[in-house]
Amino acid sequence: MFSETIRLYPPGFNIDRNCTKTYRIPGTNIDIPKGTTVRIPACGIHKDPEIYPNPEKYDPERFSPENKQQRSTYNHMPFGHGPRNCIGLLTITMH
Repeated sequence: MFSETIRLYPPGFNIDRNCTKTYRIPGTNIDIPKGTTVRIPACGIHKDPEIYPNPEKYDPERFSPENKQQRSTYNHMPFGHGPRNCIGLLTITMH
C-alpha cells in the first residue's frame, strides 16, 4: 500500500542530479556534458499511463511481486536511485 501511495503522492516531484562526467545517452548521439544538472520528472513517470494504466486510480496490486517484475526499477523512484537516494528507502524496502 505504501508504494502505491507514494507513487500517487511522491515526496518530491523531481529528482535532480549533477552529471559528474560527460555521458552519451545509449542509442543516440546526444551527450550530457559534465557539470550539467539533469532533472528527472518522478511525478511524470509515476503517472505515465503507458507504465501505470489508469494512473490516477489507487491500486496497491501494481506493487505485487508479479507486477513489479514487469516494470523497470526506474519506473518507481519516489526517493531516487543509486548511492545518493533517500536513507528512508532502506527502511521501506525492508518491510
